[in-house]
This record gives sequence, structure tokens and C-alpha cells, in this order.
Amino acid sequence: MIESRKGLVGVIPYPVPSTTRKDKLRFDLNENNFGCSPKVLRAIKSASKSDLLIYPEYEKLENKIAEIFEIQRSNILLTNGGDDAIRSVIDTFLDRKDEIIIPVPTYSMFELYAKLREAKIKEVLYHKDFSFPFRKVIKSITHRTKMIVVVNPASPLGTSITKQELVDLLEKLKDIIVLLDETYYHFSGKSNASLVKEYENLVVVHTFSKVYGLAGLRIGNIIANENVINEISKVAFPYAATSIAVSAAYAALSDKEYTEKVVKQIEEEKKFLCNELKPVAEKVYNTDTNFIIANFGKYANDLHEKLEEKGILVKNISRLPLMEGFLRISPGLRKENIKLVKTINELMPPEAILFDMDGVLVDVDLSYRMAIKKTAEFFVKEEISFDEIQSYKDKGGYNDDWNLTEAIILSRKKKITKIGIINIFQQFYLGRDFDGFIQNEQLIIDPHILEKISEDFKLGIVSGRPRKELDYTLKRFKISKYFDVTISMDDTKDKGKPDPYGINLALKALKSNRAVYIGDTIDDVIAAKAAGIIPIAILPDNATNYKKRKDRFIKFGAKHILQNANEVYGILK
Repeated sequence: MIESRKGLVGVIPYPVPSTTRKDKLRFDLNENNFGCSPKVLRAIKSASKSDLLIYPEYEKLENKIAEIFEIQRSNILLTNGGDDAIRSVIDTFLDRKDEIIIPVPTYSMFELYAKLREAKIKEVLYHKDFSFPFRKVIKSITHRTKMIVVVNPASPLGTSITKQELVDLLEKLKDIIVLLDETYYHFSGKSNASLVKEYENLVVVHTFSKVYGLAGLRIGNIIANENVINEISKVAFPYAATSIAVSAAYAALSDKEYTEKVVKQIEEEKKFLCNELKPVAEKVYNTDTNFIIANFGKYANDLHEKLEEKGILVKNISRLPLMEGFLRISPGLRKENIKLVKTINELMPPEAILFDMDGVLVDVDLSYRMAIKKTAEFFVKEEISFDEIQSYKDKGGYNDDWNLTEAIILSRKKKITKIGIINIFQQFYLGRDFDGFIQNEQLIIDPHILEKISEDFKLGIVSGRPRKELDYTLKRFKISKYFDVTISMDDTKDKGKPDPYGINLALKALKSNRAVYIGDTIDDVIAAKAAGIIPIAILPDNATNYKKRKDRFIKFGAKHILQNANEVYGILK
């Protein structure tokens, strides 16, 4: 077997995607999803046979770069993208066993190219607040230190150092190369490339892949002192940038208005993603770059995989130092970002489970339903069926059993005061001292299951019951200890379901927006949807008009339909 040189042992190549990404939503590689300037496309289309026949000429583009950064053409070297720029600098200045200090986490190619030179790599961890570890870098310097990497703004952290910090570093390290990667400087609004006129030890690398949308053409540049450029030229590829790439890059630099527009659009979409992902992620950071980073905690790896299965690509950076649980996301167009957010919301498991009580935790067929029936019959003097009662529940708008009872009575052309209805209803339901129909209630939920789910989720109740009836029932069945919050009729200021007021109160108390609500009526589903959480409907297989009721639950947005609440643990886990 033919063996490579020893310096390649343990080197892992950069993971270039092996399958097409064109048919997927691409939020993973920090590309400019808004595309390049129309001037760039015109420049490419206008390329002639002679442009391809002869070797590329760089004078026009180099002069343009010199004009922008107020430097000389002799300070510039064009490269085959930013990666080639980094490689050229490292190949020029690092010998075997020379030290390079790399603040981490950062772009992996610094380490890879240093390994190829068999240099000694000294990693210095950024601060926990993602600020540049200035003092730690200085302390790490030895007589073997030849180069220090500074990425500004940093990737994947997204933070920036100040010009003064950079100058202080250059002043202290006059015999050490400071490799300054400004890949994302457009988004922070400032470049320090002009400092090469004062500091011979500063080498700046740029790329046209990000803000200019030219990742597919592979063009970048190095900016440095003229003597330094001359040295780097010794290891650089001759004619590294193609004629087409050069024409495109010149057109991109000539359309400042479009560049500013793209930066503004990206910033708007970053803010949109941050706002939309705050409820579902543990923490979201807007950065000084063209991407955001979001901490999804223990769900990050699973979420990354499931998004990929759905054709949505984000970058999993959770294996990097300080980045455990983080995904990196480059914004796309608004419609693409909406789809991403919607998919993440669908894939992320809830933090909290909210229950309706009646028909979900407790069987009320022989209590509340019986009280409705007997109260209505008391006034209309005819038999009322449970199917009729259910038909009102299925319509929606009758979450309050007193209102439902009144509706049945009014349908018979009987006019009874609301207080009169309530008094008779409560006599049937509560009796003299909780000895009425309330005693017929049976617990549906298994307490062992409640105990089990309470270990993994915050639990709450949002019920249309009056407070004293809610508390009595919880105490009677000895299940109050499992619930972190209980919302009753008394808490909702007459804003009962389908109004989401009660659910929102519970979510606020639980400090969570990632939740499900389990109910047995259309009003429950509507309220959950209005609160922005997932509705789960309860509908036993033997229920009257099962198919019709199931179809209505689906129509109104129920995510799952269960036989009873005991099935919820299996669904959510």
C-alpha cells in the first residue's frame, strides 16, 4: 500500500456534502440565499470566447479593491476563495513545530492547514460570553509562536473585537503574524484591512462567497504589506482566480447599493428568526454575521437529523467548545424562514402538558352531563338526551355548562333567568355538601401515568370549572400534587374557551410557550390553536358519531386524537 507523508496522519478532510443541496432548503453553509447582484449575472453572461481563451487578468479588480480599502494594488493578492487565502498564508509562514494560536471554537480549516504544515496548534477558548480571549492569547505566546488567528466577526460565535483590541494585539506582537479573517465584516459594518499600511504583521483574508453570493465561483483575496504579499506569492497558485470569477467580483464590488440592500434584508430575516425561535429554543443569539445561533439543548442533534429528513439543512455545531446544544442557521427568504420555524415547532417536543378536566381527567357523563340533562328537564318538562347535549359541545361555543343548559331551554321557547338555571344546576351537581352528581365522577387518568409524565413535563390544568369544584375534585382523587398550575373559571374573567385567555395564563405561570393542550371539545382545540400550542383531542372509539366528530377535530387543527388521556405519554415521548 502506498503511504502518504506522516504529516497527514490524523488529518480529517473538510466534509464537503456528497449529495445535491439544490433541491433542499439551505440554511447550513452561510451562503447568501438572496443571490448575487443582477450586474454580476450580466457580467457572467457577457463573457466572450477570448475571456476563456486567455489567462485571467487582475489589474481592474485589484484596483477596485485598493480603492475600497484605501490601499495600494501591491497590497492585494487574489485567491481561489477564502480557503485558498488561509492556506496560502499558513503555507508561507508556518514551519514544522512552529506554534499557531487559534482561539476556539472557529472555522476548522485553520487547524487543518496548520496540521498539514506539522505546526504545533495551541487552542485558546473564547470566554463564556463569546468575547475574544485577549489576555489568554497573550499569556499563551512562547518563543515558538509564529501566528495568531483572529476571526472578526467570529464564526460560529458571531461576536466582534474592537479596532482598539486589534491594534493592541498588533502592537504587542510585532514579530508574530496576525491572520485576520474578515469573512463577515460587511455584517458588522467595519473592516480593519487598511491597518496593513501601519502593521507589517497583519494579514487580512476576504471572500466573495458570503455577502456577494459568489460561493460557486471561488474567489477571495489577501490584503497585507507589500513585502508580505511578495512572500505569500511564492506559495500561491498562479492565476488562482478565473476570468469569469474576476469579472463577477468586479461587478459585485461595483454595485454597492445592492450589497447594502442584501445586508439589510439578511439582518431583517435574522431578527425574524430570532423572534420566532425564542419561544422554542433555550436561547437565541443574533450575531454580527449573516447567521444566528440557537441553543436547543439536548434536542439539538435529534432536531438537526429530523430537519434534514424533511429536506431542511442547518449546521449542527453542538460538538464544538462552548457550543453544546447549538445549531447555526443562515436565513433564507421570508417564506423559507417561515417554513423552517413551522417545522421546528412541529418537531420540538413540548415542555408542558395542559389538561382540560372534564372528559379528560375526570369522567363527567354522570355528573356535569347529568346535571345539564336534569336541569333542562326540570324547566322544559320533557326528556333531554345525552346526544343532544353532545351536539352542542360539537358545535363549539358551549364550554360553559350553564350556557349550554340555557341554550337547550331556550330552544324549547322557555324563558328562565340565568341565575335560576344556575341555582337548580348546582343543586343537582353539588347537592347540599358535595353529595350531588359530583360524587358520580370517576378518575380517567391513571395516577401512575400522571406521576410518570410529571417527571418529564410541567403539568397544568385549564378548566371551565369554578375554583371550589376544581380544587375539591383534585383533592378527592389525590392528584393535585402533580400539577404546577391550575386555572379555573374564576381566573379567566369571563373569558372561557374558546378564548385562549386561560391557556395563556397557564403558559405564563409555567414560563413556557412549548406545550400541548388536551381537551375533548372543539372549543378546547380552538383555544389551544389560538394560544399557539398543539391541540390534542380525546375521542373514544365507541363515541357516538365517531367519524363525524373525528373529522371536525381534524378540521379545527387537532394534532393527535386519543382514546383517553392515558395515551399521551406514549405520543409525546
